[in-house]
Amino acid sequence: MTERANRKPIERVGPRRHTDPVEIIEFNAGDPDLIDRSFALLTAAHDADTPENPDLPERFFRTLFTHVFPGRERHWFAAVADGLALGYARTNFFTDENLELAMVEVAVHPDHRRQGIGAALLAHVERFCAEHGRTTVITNTSVFWEGGPERGEIGARALERRGYSRALTTVNRRSPIDPLGADEEERRYTEALAKAGDAYELRQWIGPVPDDLVDTMCRMETMIISEIPLGDLDFEPEQVHPEKLRAKEAVYAAEGRSWAHAVAVERATGEVRAWTEVAVDEGVERDGFQGITIVDPAHRGHRLGLLLKIANLRQLREHFPRIERIWTDNADVNAPMIAINELLKYTTVDANAEYQKKLEA
Repeated sequence: MTERANRKPIERVGPRRHTDPVEIIEFNAGDPDLIDRSFALLTAAHDADTPENPDLPERFFRTLFTHVFPGRERHWFAAVADGLALGYARTNFFTDENLELAMVEVAVHPDHRRQGIGAALLAHVERFCAEHGRTTVITNTSVFWEGGPERGEIGARALERRGYSRALTTVNRRSPIDPLGADEEERRYTEALAKAGDAYELRQWIGPVPDDLVDTMCRMETMIISEIPLGDLDFEPEQVHPEKLRAKEAVYAAEGRSWAHAVAVERATGEVRAWTEVAVDEGVERDGFQGITIVDPAHRGHRLGLLLKIANLRQLREHFPRIERIWTDNADVNAPMIAINELLKYTTVDANAEYQKKLEA
């Protein structure tokens, strides 16, 4: 039985106006009832808006309130009226770099939309962010992408009315765990291995980074923001050191999330020059989630990205035979990675529009 089967249902009362005014309150790990209601609300919103996409694992959500990534700070808000939880918002603040940024998530229960609840929540969160020295708010909403199911544009239009501008679009795709078949996979893998030559060693693992690779993996993580397409989003690189890396891994363990990694290590230096990772959640769910795939700019052109992605699919099939699909998202302008994903039979589902707003001082 999955966690979804055991989750507590939110009140389902149908669209209605409320006799009591909507109150927005801040809550945290000490408010288990609002955590329950928020998870049920987010589940209902997912089922209404993006039912083709994977569910939010309950353990993952609850861990948000008890374990925080290093260099992060979280705050939660609920819109309540008549004893019902109508809306939910979460802010993520960076505490090391990007001190001017706030990442925001807002959701309204499907039965209580078009009543100004989302706008009130967002306005409240914007004020909260400004009061805490944040000058830029970033949020996102699901949108339609050619080849995928219909998606409403209500969220996007609402953000634009509030002064948000679209800064980046990422396309959401999925692929079977065995997209090429044995013969074609072996051919592609052998070709990529030959292209890489003897300059690199392929290494793989599941879980924490091996001790001898910690420093070089910190370098790779620090490189991410500089190397991936970010559109108009205003991010600066996050400096990752061994203590921060190990602290992130502790959060993953609490979440029940395992990461399968494949890297190409340059034999001459012992440095990781390419890296890919896929996350798998505990339980019986059949979805894996592609994380970063990155190749050091000085080492591109050797088919390292394709080599590592195929190697990691093999590792996943061996260690997690229940996994049937891998989900990924890429910036719509990331042509090299999209080409690899198309080769691996990824098909479009939808897209996420990242919106950004500069707050008035």
